[in-house]
Amino acid sequence: MLLSIFYFIVILVGIVIAHELGHYIFAKLFGVYVTEFSVGFGPKIFSIKGKETAYRLRAFPLGGYVRMAGDDPQIESVEGISKERLLYSKKAWKRFLIVFAGPLFSIVTGYVIMIFVSIAWGFPEARMDWIIPNSPAAVVGFQAGDRIKSINGHVILSPTEVSWFVKGQKKLKVVYVHNGQILKTTLMPKEIGPQYFMVLNGTISPGTQLSEVDGIPLDRTKITNGSILKFSNGATATLLGYQMLPRSREMGIYMALFSNKVASVDPSTELKPDDVILSINGIACNTSFNFQNALIAASYAQNNNGSFVILNENKVLKSIPYHAVGGTKIEFERKGKKLSVVLNKKQFNTLLNSLATYPAYGNWYPGAWDAIKYGVIRTNRIFTKMLAFLGGIFRTKNALSQFVGPVGLVKMVGQASSEGMQILWTLIALITLNLGIINLLPLPALDGGHLVFSLIEMVTGKRVNPEIEGYIHTVGFFLLMAFFVYITYLDIIRFGG
Repeated sequence: MLLSIFYFIVILVGIVIAHELGHYIFAKLFGVYVTEFSVGFGPKIFSIKGKETAYRLRAFPLGGYVRMAGDDPQIESVEGISKERLLYSKKAWKRFLIVFAGPLFSIVTGYVIMIFVSIAWGFPEARMDWIIPNSPAAVVGFQAGDRIKSINGHVILSPTEVSWFVKGQKKLKVVYVHNGQILKTTLMPKEIGPQYFMVLNGTISPGTQLSEVDGIPLDRTKITNGSILKFSNGATATLLGYQMLPRSREMGIYMALFSNKVASVDPSTELKPDDVILSINGIACNTSFNFQNALIAASYAQNNNGSFVILNENKVLKSIPYHAVGGTKIEFERKGKKLSVVLNKKQFNTLLNSLATYPAYGNWYPGAWDAIKYGVIRTNRIFTKMLAFLGGIFRTKNALSQFVGPVGLVKMVGQASSEGMQILWTLIALITLNLGIINLLPLPALDGGHLVFSLIEMVTGKRVNPEIEGYIHTVGFFLLMAFFVYITYLDIIRFGG
């Protein structure tokens, strides 16, 4: 935990410096007198005075600021500093650029870091993990372990990108690698699902059909936890829990995302980093798809035997027996020795909340120049997704739960550092990009709020009343602090402090 906090502080200081450097450079460029360049808030712990500017490190490194002479719109003069060097003596377009430079430098820094990651490590392989039987992917002969290189001419730079370029397409031209050979194929996505991942307390055979729910001929809208399900071969079982993926147009592929090798975990679970989880309640964890299914089954089944069943519409595609009598049994390998542990419900929940594993994929490297080009392309895609996510976040339920504060970031940084430097640097790039985007939101106290007032002046030729502007920013600042405190509170609840 202490190492995670240390990493978090170092990363945050670097991100803050990059952001504030944008404000500082453009303020100097336009002749504004900069009185202080500060990283952090609260009491100063280090300070050095330059010709004009005091450079300070403060006790709480949760942000920073560049203080400029005359940065309060209500102040018209500062003793000892000529009026033309005050921030609000500058034309609106110059003030706009000074403010905009902070988010711009954050975004550019995110791009630079992501390009560095691309050059240093290449790109995660997009390998297939499980193929849905009779799906378009199965019909053209895709097999587990095949790697997708491109879809409709779009190079695939991570496993999560596959769904981006399949969604909404009627025809797919796929370049992939099979047993070392580069092959091409064309396929048509089709409607698949709804898919159900069910934990049942009975034994169900693959290939059978779900025929009744609670004694009524099949009506999937009636499926709920506790339902009695009957299948075409006469078998019945109680539904303990399930997850459902809605009907969608797809190829029929699950990608390899995470391995069964532990990167970090709470020691109360008796597991340790570098342990390899072999099975959970008898369900093998040899692929990321199976591992995920084993975790789903164990989260619902605590004290019984039964089956984990995968259905497409009403057909059973896969049925895996599990044994959960007396708790959740985890078999694992440690330094070549096979061991096991039985977890109670509380311990298993701790496992779910603390477990981080290494990625399932290796990396592929396209060469230095292509790595730079693909690094820019990948960052463009991430940047676009961030904007789309932010644009729709307040139309979702529990919008505030989508935000993460310092406690959550400490946890994320700790997990990323345990998974390797590529994952950690990628996370740093994502945080930096997020900082730039968030600061551009047109909200008081954020850079975006100041940009709005500069834009109004640029368009109308008149400044907003300085008292009104100052009041709006002050109120915005206190609302921002309240939001920060609330998100921290949510973090403590979600991540256990």
